[in-house]
Amino acid sequence: MQRRKRPVFWFIGALLGYTLLVMTFIMVRGAVASQGELSIGPAAPFARPTYSSPIAISQNNALVWVVNPDDDSVSVIRTDTNAVIKKITVGDEPQSIALDPNNLFAYVANAADNTVTIIHIVNANPSTFDARVDNAFCPNSNCNPTTGAEPWNIVISPNGNRVFVANSGQDTITVIDASTRGIIGDYNLSTTACNDHNGDNIGDPDYHFAPRGLAVTQNNDRLYATRFLSFVKQGGVQATDTGKEGVVCEFTLNTAGTTASTVLSAPTKITLAPQITGFKAVINNVPTDTSAYANQLQSIVIRGNQAYLPNIAASPSPP
Repeated sequence: MQRRKRPVFWFIGALLGYTLLVMTFIMVRGAVASQGELSIGPAAPFARPTYSSPIAISQNNALVWVVNPDDDSVSVIRTDTNAVIKKITVGDEPQSIALDPNNLFAYVANAADNTVTIIHIVNANPSTFDARVDNAFCPNSNCNPTTGAEPWNIVISPNGNRVFVANSGQDTITVIDASTRGIIGDYNLSTTACNDHNGDNIGDPDYHFAPRGLAVTQNNDRLYATRFLSFVKQGGVQATDTGKEGVVCEFTLNTAGTTASTVLSAPTKITLAPQITGFKAVINNVPTDTSAYANQLQSIVIRGNQAYLPNIAASPSPP
């Protein structure tokens, strides 16, 4: 089996404290076999990687869905007229939404009440659109299944088989079977190598991974989860430009798995090294480069063989 090369990372810009990291990785693994996988209706996979976001667009690009945290709702917009055609009440403080590629269901992560709202799309035609939260399409007659503490982001695999929820306040990822809308289980990040802080590849629950951004590769074989806040790295010093590092956790993904540990496996820690900001600090009357580490990693978006990570980079040294 050909060995996959490690990812490479670099900053590509900085503006007012905001930066964008680019993660390049070489895909040499094939997609996970789809035989025996469950699906909803006719096969209609997304022809692109998927990622968590407060805004989502349908596979046919006809509808845009957006969460409204202030009034606990989602709005649906038709793209040909830019008109809002539906507003649906969901759970408390929705933060992210994922759409089934077959245009039959929408999944909403409600951060303040630890639930996911499942919306049945009765009619996806923009002219006669109809969607509603319906008990008939929810597990155990509960349309807001409980996930974990502070479910901030949600993503569906491009083939539409599995839905993943980043429980930022509990260090877990909830896995949902999209064919039944039932929860398969929760994957605990805190005890994995991705949450290692002393070099022994064993997680430390005293440090919260706080997963936020989620993304799935187009061939459904890997899932990426960002750590929201950065911690002091091994050998690092607090309050220094290079004392901390950003982290992304890479999972091997099998969307035919029936338990959380068979859907997600082989968690691998990917570190984002501090980078030179382009600003100088005057130290002992000598202009010196300042660096910044990736912090508040809220999102990750995959395009081709690169992953983009917008974040607020932290640089304790003043320019």
